[in-house]
Amino acid sequence: MTEARRVARNSAVQLAGRGITIFISLASLAILSRYLGPTEFGQYALIIAFLTLFNISDLGIATIAIRHLSTTERDPDELMGNILTIRAILAVASSILVIAAAFFFENQTYIRVAVMIAALSFPLTIFSGSYSATFAANLRMEYATLGNIAQAVVGLVAMLFVVTTNGGLLRLIIAYDLGILANSLVCLYFAHRFVKPRFDFDPHYLRQVVREALPIGLAVLVITAYGRIDIVLLKWFTNSETVGYYSFAYRAVDLAFPLSFFFVGSVFPLLSQLHADGQKERFRALYQRAHDVLSFGGMVVVTMLILFSAPIVEVIGGAEYTESVRVLQVLAMAIALIWISNLTNYGLIAIGRQGVMLWIALFGLAINLASNLILIPLYDKEGAAAATVVTEAAVLVPALFILSRYIGAAPSFWVAGRLLPVAGVASVAVYALPLPWETEVVLAMVLFGVGVAVMRIFSLDDIRAIVQRHPEGPSEPTLQPSTVEAVTPQ
Repeated sequence: MTEARRVARNSAVQLAGRGITIFISLASLAILSRYLGPTEFGQYALIIAFLTLFNISDLGIATIAIRHLSTTERDPDELMGNILTIRAILAVASSILVIAAAFFFENQTYIRVAVMIAALSFPLTIFSGSYSATFAANLRMEYATLGNIAQAVVGLVAMLFVVTTNGGLLRLIIAYDLGILANSLVCLYFAHRFVKPRFDFDPHYLRQVVREALPIGLAVLVITAYGRIDIVLLKWFTNSETVGYYSFAYRAVDLAFPLSFFFVGSVFPLLSQLHADGQKERFRALYQRAHDVLSFGGMVVVTMLILFSAPIVEVIGGAEYTESVRVLQVLAMAIALIWISNLTNYGLIAIGRQGVMLWIALFGLAINLASNLILIPLYDKEGAAAATVVTEAAVLVPALFILSRYIGAAPSFWVAGRLLPVAGVASVAVYALPLPWETEVVLAMVLFGVGVAVMRIFSLDDIRAIVQRHPEGPSEPTLQPSTVEAVTPQ
């Protein structure tokens, strides 16, 4: 099977699985938001923000493991045994750090207890977080997808039980933990097909992994900080109800982000191997092709969210969350930027330039803090959403510049450029015609399809380039024989 077909199969499996989990997540969001109401939903979001702000359970370890599995001859059992050990240590440290932070920053005992319960989720992700590297490196992410589906289903069932018994916020956090436990158990089961799960301790290799992963890990921590600090600042300037409206809309970004990750996660091992083999031209071609796919998908998603934010909010959260509509419209613009940034960052990791990600992330944190401090007092929750868009644009530019120097040219944005008039026509048609929103959705999709065909955004040759074998080069990149397996962390 060619590299393109392997990427396509791996991505298709994950997209199908993500479709299932998105449906379940939307159902969970509808139940959770309607049961708690904006104020308590804002408290729930604040607890999750605490978890993400102080999460050091990975620190880039899984990403480096993917690269090692794709480019080295090291025994996978030994390699993953050491990765498992590092992740276990970091998971326990994360729990301790989050609990300590909750006692330091939060005065309400109720919130402190909720954070303590939620902190148990870190040790529960040890297996799913560790074995994700093996699944990704071997392009067998269907097993990770099964783990994600198990997490979504178990979490939803547990949530329904809490809601029907009026169990309250604390038991909803327990339901969240149970879902994560289900994911890890599924991943551990399938990992036996590739490795013998065990804990290894090779001090020399551990130091090597930590040294390589630390720049990525620190960058991830900073990215996480500017991705969730808006909730903390919004709570500081406003109240839990406003946080609830903002967090409800932000779930669109949370749900859309993994759609790009699954695709990029399939491309990343191939980019790493092409770089290791010195095939820069094929690296550039594969990166551009992936860039075009994400540009197309991002433009479609952004346009649909902006046009239909009102019915989306009403269907999921009800009339109580009407104030989330404009926030969702602003945040939608960040999705396409995040997708391209995700691909660009993994391109930097593939060529061993992960060190610059920390400086880019620090730049993004500074921009995000400044933007939020200026825009939230002026525009409330919409200001926080605008700060997110500004930040994502700010971090994408330097990352693209650095990667462009490696591949010898800036990636082309011609797909996004050609889609702009198509999106414009769809927008005019939707706003001009007084039709039911369900009909307008169909109309917008038809117009997009016709526009793509008329503007020749994707030709038959483009499609063949994605699904067929590349022209013969020095050697077609192949991954190491499949010997391990893992699951994508939630």
